[in-house]
Amino acid sequence: MDFAYVLWFVAVFSSIMVVHSKEVFHSALYLALTFVAVAGLFLMLDAEFLAVIQILIYAGAVTVIALFAIMLTRREEGVDVLGLSLNSMKIISVVVFGVVIISIIVFSQVGLEEKLIYGSTYNIATLLFESYILHFELIAYLLLGALIAAVYLARRDENES
Repeated sequence: MDFAYVLWFVAVFSSIMVVHSKEVFHSALYLALTFVAVAGLFLMLDAEFLAVIQILIYAGAVTVIALFAIMLTRREEGVDVLGLSLNSMKIISVVVFGVVIISIIVFSQVGLEEKLIYGSTYNIATLLFESYILHFELIAYLLLGALIAAVYLARRDENES
């Protein structure tokens, strides 16, 4: 069995567990596992730079920010917005997942064995820091604002208690 299929299975299983886990903390850990499995798939496709970025930014920074936000906010019982039971939500998510996978298989033109080279690290950095520098900085400010808002909301709730 090819190692890419093992990584694919781990990524799919952990992403399903992100949605179906009852604990938010466990969902964040499954999300980190998904990021690491996707980084492994990038390595299998000879995209070492993307794999390193996947580990550093997603599995590292985004997961730490998510865990930090979970730790700062109070956990209350969730309100069922749609009015559906847990079993019907699981059935709906499995059906949607199946439709997505079938459409990817039917409409995909790139095989798993085909390796594509999209550019060097220099080309990606030049594109990111010249053409998309404003977007890059706006995302940084957005994440900073979200972090400050989470701290403010957590402190405000402690003062009200």
